[in-house]
Amino acid sequence: MDASRFDALTRSLAQRVGRRRLFRAGAAGGVAIGTARSLLQRTLAQDSGTVGLPCEPCNCTESGCDCCIIGITGGGVVRTEAGDVNLVLFATQLAEDAPQEAAGFVRWIDPNSEGGLSLESVGPIAYTWPEGEEHLRTVTGIMAINGQDEQPFTLEVFDAGPDLVGQDTARLTVGTGESGDGASGLGYEAAGVLVGGDLQLLSSVAPIAPGA
Repeated sequence: MDASRFDALTRSLAQRVGRRRLFRAGAAGGVAIGTARSLLQRTLAQDSGTVGLPCEPCNCTESGCDCCIIGITGGGVVRTEAGDVNLVLFATQLAEDAPQEAAGFVRWIDPNSEGGLSLESVGPIAYTWPEGEEHLRTVTGIMAINGQDEQPFTLEVFDAGPDLVGQDTARLTVGTGESGDGASGLGYEAAGVLVGGDLQLLSSVAPIAPGA
């Protein structure tokens, strides 16, 4: 499918989550991961003009390996120093012949900021991780601030693994504190542990058919 269509579909991750409320602790991971499964199925089935998804061997046994998507999904309640914020995340690499390297969506809602702060990614993203790093992932791109001003962002997420509940972490940095004309701009940073929800690498939750 067209890459812009893929980006649009990733936003369905957030449509099932209210913009003005936090996830209920314990429920967020199931919502986000279940929605990611549905999204991936729709993405692979709806359009025959494909953007390929790279295949990574996973879930290997003596009889062979599954083909898994290279990405991360999930979200929930992140407990920061200022209070609880709401995170929804989906990011995946695309195949080498795609017009962009990655696709995905990030939503971060901070009700602790004055008037409330809604941060949503717009446009293409980059999805990277340090070589040899099993648990840490980085998503970068542009975020709209309360649907208006746009600033660069970096989201660092750490998936501790399925057996280490309550140890996933997220850190979001948006803007530089200065706008392009030298005036004061948004300089936002918040980090904490997911106390409700989960982050999961797609290789552990979403096998795909080879050649999809």
